[in-house]
Amino acid sequence: MLEDRVDPSRVVNILLTALPRESDELITDRMLSYLGQAYWRFTGADERDALAGRVESTLRAGLSRARTTSAKAAWFNALRNVATTSQTLFWLEQLWGGDERVGGLPLSQNDLADLALALAVRDVDGAAGILETQLERFTNRDDRDRFAFIMPAVSSDPSVRQTFFESLADVENRRREAWVLDAVQYLHHPLRASTSRQFVVPALGLVREIQRTGDIFFPKRWADATLGGYQSVQTAAEVRILSKIISLAFSSILPFSISFIGGILIPSEIQSYAWGK
Repeated sequence: MLEDRVDPSRVVNILLTALPRESDELITDRMLSYLGQAYWRFTGADERDALAGRVESTLRAGLSRARTTSAKAAWFNALRNVATTSQTLFWLEQLWGGDERVGGLPLSQNDLADLALALAVRDVDGAAGILETQLERFTNRDDRDRFAFIMPAVSSDPSVRQTFFESLADVENRRREAWVLDAVQYLHHPLRASTSRQFVVPALGLVREIQRTGDIFFPKRWADATLGGYQSVQTAAEVRILSKIISLAFSSILPFSISFIGGILIPSEIQSYAWGK
């Protein structure tokens, strides 16, 4: 799919055909993971809209058919991950609110928190209220603090998301790296790509600083979380331009590497292009 030799929609359709026939739980789990990647990372928005009904109905059927709690959890997580249709989102809202149940699958407080975040990033009606209510539900302080940290990243208000992104330039706001990565993934979710694209180049510009101040694996994970939600030619061009600047500024570093790009003074015309100004 990366080399454009296989049509992503074909991969999705093959997986949808094969999943109901697969009985091995581990293989099913892997196939569900592949489905999510093919659906979000390689399938265009228009194609996703065309596939959404079949994808969601297949996952709902698999959830009903699954016999073990772990299998049901895998099917449910996959459905929550890809849900976009009004029918499925309404059902998920009912689940979150306690008006619906999934037989054989008790939802923990963390499951409900993830569901609230998934609904918010999809801009369902009353998303802000869902987040606030979920925040009040927590009894574990650490879980509550994590949720409160991520909340601005899924806000329906672009200015709130921008303020949150800008706050990550402060190392003190990056101390809880797992929280940061979760929040950055939501910030750059494919459904938010059109408004979050402006953060891509500045985010990559922080990588050198992140490398200096964070865990050894944090820079790569930061870059993955930043770039994983984009498919546009324009975003790819911006990243390539930045990569060329890196290779010119640091000739001893491989051009492909974008783990050493922080601290580079990007020409104003490149900044203007990258930020869409």
